[in-house]
Amino acid sequence: MAYIVEIIGIIAGLGAIGMGLGKYGWWDRISIGGGFMPTIVGTLLVLFCVLMLISKVRRKEKAEKIDLKVLLPIGAMLLILLCNYLLGLLPACILVSFLWLLLIEKYSWKKALLVSAIMFVCVYGIFRLWLNVPFPKGLLNISL
Repeated sequence: MAYIVEIIGIIAGLGAIGMGLGKYGWWDRISIGGGFMPTIVGTLLVLFCVLMLISKVRRKEKAEKIDLKVLLPIGAMLLILLCNYLLGLLPACILVSFLWLLLIEKYSWKKALLVSAIMFVCVYGIFRLWLNVPFPKGLLNISL
């Protein structure tokens, strides 16, 4: 159980490499393809996880207790994915950031609302108004 993080990292890295090379492609005619970055990051992840695994095996490290608070970002990402499916990307990110500030960081609801509103204005202004990037809509078809 002491090597679970490294093993998961190796599996995730191999998955990123497989998706990058297999589904998106490394090179697209005259420029890099969509799989270039996932392949690079996946390769680095596998490399570093293998090095960490070798280091732990040589030092004969025992399993450490896992603090459950380290799983909160994973839960937040899963909540963003669920809310993205229902609400759309921008409302999902704003909602989860508001909940994170309120529940995890223990901000007052006023301060959490203010930070979330400023984040919304900045993200919407830059990506939607300035760069004209459309945000994915969810099942509720909220258009921003």
